[in-house]
Amino acid sequence: MRKISMRNYIFMRELWCDHRFDAVMLSVLLPLFLITGCTASSSKTTASTSTQLEPQTYFAPWVAGTTNGRGSNLSKITVPEIYAIDDTAGSFSQSIFGLGALLQGPQVINAGTTAKNSRGLLSLAITANYAYSSSSSTYEVTCSAANKNPCATTSGSFALEISGQSGGLVQIVGQPVAPLVAAVACPSLTTAQSWLFLTIPGGMAADSSGKPGAWTPSTDTAYGSVDISTNGSTVTFSNIEQYTLPSVGGTGTPSATATSPSTGTCGASTLGYTTSIPGYAVVTDPVLTSSLAPSATVGINTAGLLIEDNGVVTSGTNAGSYENMMGAGTGAVGLPKPASSIDVSALRSAQYLGFVRGAGIYSAGNVSGWSSHLTSFGFATTPSSCASVAASSSTILYGGDYTNDDPSTSSSGFGNCDLAIDLGTQSSSTNGLFPHATVWLGSDYAGNTKGSTYSFSAVAIAGQVNSKYAIFLLGVDDTEPWAVYLLQSN
Repeated sequence: MRKISMRNYIFMRELWCDHRFDAVMLSVLLPLFLITGCTASSSKTTASTSTQLEPQTYFAPWVAGTTNGRGSNLSKITVPEIYAIDDTAGSFSQSIFGLGALLQGPQVINAGTTAKNSRGLLSLAITANYAYSSSSSTYEVTCSAANKNPCATTSGSFALEISGQSGGLVQIVGQPVAPLVAAVACPSLTTAQSWLFLTIPGGMAADSSGKPGAWTPSTDTAYGSVDISTNGSTVTFSNIEQYTLPSVGGTGTPSATATSPSTGTCGASTLGYTTSIPGYAVVTDPVLTSSLAPSATVGINTAGLLIEDNGVVTSGTNAGSYENMMGAGTGAVGLPKPASSIDVSALRSAQYLGFVRGAGIYSAGNVSGWSSHLTSFGFATTPSSCASVAASSSTILYGGDYTNDDPSTSSSGFGNCDLAIDLGTQSSSTNGLFPHATVWLGSDYAGNTKGSTYSFSAVAIAGQVNSKYAIFLLGVDDTEPWAVYLLQSN
């Protein structure tokens, strides 16, 4: 394969950073490489702006179980995804890119239309899908209105956007939920600020040791905190604390600890204004060497929502390794640490939309048995059926999925009552941290494979993004990890 000269690489990188490629040119001219960050060689890349874009571009981490559109040997690392949502035009797209020989720049794998439902929920209808073809070694359209082969699967995909399109959650049918962040500006924090974070888990494994898509709760990071400060484009992550789940024998810092402080560089990229740790990952040769090192990517929006993708290396000398700065394996989702204790009464009185994900089981390099369902928490009037899921308390939130994952089946906009979360006691030393939460899965919940109501222990973090509550939770039962992501909808 022909190598790219440094002169051509810099020229094409500057074109990308200046956004001078149109969609057709992207598919024809972009070489087989990934731009993880645009450096100061382009004068426009140093300017950060918080102006809302239409469509808004979101950075999403690779979540274990996501396979749609990925051919074999797509890349030597797990790579983030790009979502674009245009609220004005009512459209969306999902794109991937990788450090491999199968992609020529970002590749759209799903595109379609959006419809706004009650409580701010967006239903996404896929009208075009593109998948890798081993016979042609290219991405080919599998369905679209244009080729008179309409997509059969037009329902089951949803998105939630935080006000101002600063972040949110997305679930494409057949794929697990992914958190979104609009990294429209590099962080500017001359005084360090604190964040709480949770790991985005992989499938349950007896010994993950950094394997892509795997997570072992007794040894791998479940939650933690970090202080972030900036000096120009340099972003410093200090006082990093990582903890395992206390409910499964975790005693504190995992065996694979992060180096504190860690330093990264923020700049414009295909994902937005993201921070790469360590530094920029610039690839000048699409034929990747076997010694590729992992590089984490962090996006922080103007409201403080934080998302990390850990860049797990999937092949070569460093296969299985990842940049263990915050969350384990996949990465992390974080919220600004509240300045004072969260008002639990106000937190549980709010109404939420979100997703519950069972992360499944990791075996022989694959994740199976995972589930991901749209959910609603907090009712205008609590149904009497909630009592059969869990007894009421001053810290409990009731919620549930939607029948057949179809919110149109509910006239009120609220789902069933087959889930409950008891946040437990807020940490006396860490505002917004609930280290002893409990989750109940009702027997009728779609992701419950046991056939009866049961509970498991978890850790939750809570805070506010654009003056709305967000609750993120991570727990594990005797089979698989569970992640819950809730955003206030009232």
